[in-house]
Amino acid sequence: MSSKIITIGKLTDKGLSPKRPYNEDSLLVLPDGGLYLVADGVGGRRGGEVASSTVVDVFNKVFNQQHHEDLRNVVEGAIDLANQKIFSEAELNPELEGMATTLALVAVAGKRAIVAHVGDSRVYRHDRQGLICLTEDHSEVNEALRAGIITEEQAANHPRKNVINRAIGAEPDVEPDIVEIDIDDRTSFILCTDGITRHITDEEIERLMKSGLRPDRICEKMKELCYAGGAEDNLTVIVADFGERKYIVEDHEKPAAVIPAKAASGHTGGIQLPRPTRKFEVSIASTAQPEKPADAPTPAPENSADNRLTQVTQLTGADSKSDFASAPEKVELSSFMKWSLLILTTIAGLMIGTLLGRPVIEKFGSLFGARDIFNRAGVEKPPADPEVNAAYARYLEGQTIESRERLVKVLSDNPNNAEANFYLGRIDYAQGRYDEAISHLSHALKLDPNLHDIRIHLAMAYLSVGQQRNARDVLQQVVAPGSTPAPLPSPTSTTAPAAPVASPASGAAKAAKPVG
Repeated sequence: MSSKIITIGKLTDKGLSPKRPYNEDSLLVLPDGGLYLVADGVGGRRGGEVASSTVVDVFNKVFNQQHHEDLRNVVEGAIDLANQKIFSEAELNPELEGMATTLALVAVAGKRAIVAHVGDSRVYRHDRQGLICLTEDHSEVNEALRAGIITEEQAANHPRKNVINRAIGAEPDVEPDIVEIDIDDRTSFILCTDGITRHITDEEIERLMKSGLRPDRICEKMKELCYAGGAEDNLTVIVADFGERKYIVEDHEKPAAVIPAKAASGHTGGIQLPRPTRKFEVSIASTAQPEKPADAPTPAPENSADNRLTQVTQLTGADSKSDFASAPEKVELSSFMKWSLLILTTIAGLMIGTLLGRPVIEKFGSLFGARDIFNRAGVEKPPADPEVNAAYARYLEGQTIESRERLVKVLSDNPNNAEANFYLGRIDYAQGRYDEAISHLSHALKLDPNLHDIRIHLAMAYLSVGQQRNARDVLQQVVAPGSTPAPLPSPTSTTAPAAPVASPASGAAKAAKPVG
């Protein structure tokens, strides 16, 4: 579907848990078909493995055919087909009862990508703006986190964090979350199951993506990090770089340097080659300081007495008693002058600030006109961030393109600016870019749940793309703040459920993936 250069790394592994002798994860990579997919099977006996394999089989057949309809329709149709197939097989075969699977995929056509998911497998995007998670986990704990019932720290260690409340094949019908985004030649996608995110933070993923390593090496590094953390679950990851990249060459890939033999004098002939240095390495053990050669002289600390003495001697050039005798008087005079100027400046600043500060600020406010613009538009709570404030004011003046460019620039400097995500999402919604609006608004909600009417704007975006279930969940937090569809046990508990439990909110079966 896309003719651009694509560099791909992929890896799936059963992990280290003796309770998981089989790998119930599956993946599918079809560069020619523009499809990248991971699935994490759920269910007793061999059900999980069958469920994830079924998803792969269905999508493999669908995307190996020529399609003339819209890419989004193709993805939705394949998800429905896989859901029906898994659900019906589970009903007919007692050994497969209760089987289901998560799904996370990216389907690419040209500069357009469809991102879809069900469950807690994730899709990340990495580009000039940094790393952003494009998916929201369909889990009890994440719903409680979004509702403000628990904190991020409690969510990270909650015993029910592996319990999902939406899965392929769990019910006769399934509602995937689907967003459509634009991509360019600096876009990268990371798709992974929760066996990866259980042990690797978003910050660690971003650090790896910025390392310059090839996608296959990034996948291997992720496996190493998971193994260092115990690898309690099956782990699967796909990393796809779109566009040409310049990757670093690691030490083990470099040709060995030929060092001439030592002569009798102990010196090497010709030019001595420097030792190669490693540009990046993920440390699993504690970081050790580089060793110094035994015969290397230890330099004096920068502020040591020897260094300070040398600097003073060089600066003053003092070599007589008369020079040293006059120095203290000059230093004292300089110190007095500095303190006097500091005190006078402080007093003057306080007086000017008290007398003129407010009029000056109001004058600048009227010059830029932002306050008047927000008042005319009926905006009760304008953005607090000055850059976001100015950008959104331009939008209210009808300068949509300029406003959007400004907000994108703010996010390129700080992807976690909640207000920039919020107002960019609102602009996207007004322009009919509903998928991008969902991406920005949901990220803003994560960063700052107290943004004015954030949940209402997000619910409207969900409804615009037919995601009624997500819209209902978000609006539920507005109608009954602090509520959650299912009560969660204490975070101090250490036992996760071994069987599915019913969801009062939807009547759906919740698939439990026991911690190994």
